Amino acid sequence: MPIGTTKSFADINEGTQVEVVIADATYDEEGRFGPAVELVLDVLKPSAHEGNTILSTFGLSQPRLSKVRDLRNDGFDDEAIKTALEKKGFQFKDIDDPETPRLGGALLRVVKACYNADPRAVKQLLEECDTFHDLANVLIGKRFVATTRKDKNDYT
Repeated sequence: MPIGTTKSFADINEGTQVEVVIADATYDEEGRFGPAVELVLDVLKPSAHEGNTILSTFGLSQPRLSKVRDLRNDGFDDEAIKTALEKKGFQFKDIDDPETPRLGGALLRVVKACYNADPRAVKQLLEECDTFHDLANVLIGKRFVATTRKDKNDYT
């Protein structure tokens, strides 16, 4: 049995439209940059790339905690961060209070694509999912068309 990897080995030119099926989906509450859903995407089309696998990680929205992380990385102390958050209208007791993750951005676009952009179907799906674990499980086996891009490490 081959050794599994944690990155994509697909060598697909940036900007290529691919049809993919979600082979696996995992919710990670403690991702590197906060909660995220990781998708293993098997390429179906174009035939030149059929069988390739793309690993994509989609962060979930936590605007206050993301801002705290960014400001700390920029060297701000907690008091300066608290002032900045208050100026932005965030409400909190402690800047590190837990923040419920929300679906948005690229992962929301993937969910919509899996359901042919049908707002009723997407709304029903989200009402039926109590957790992001549920959402990840429901996405397995769904297909969608995506346009590839390379990340900063030149991975597809």
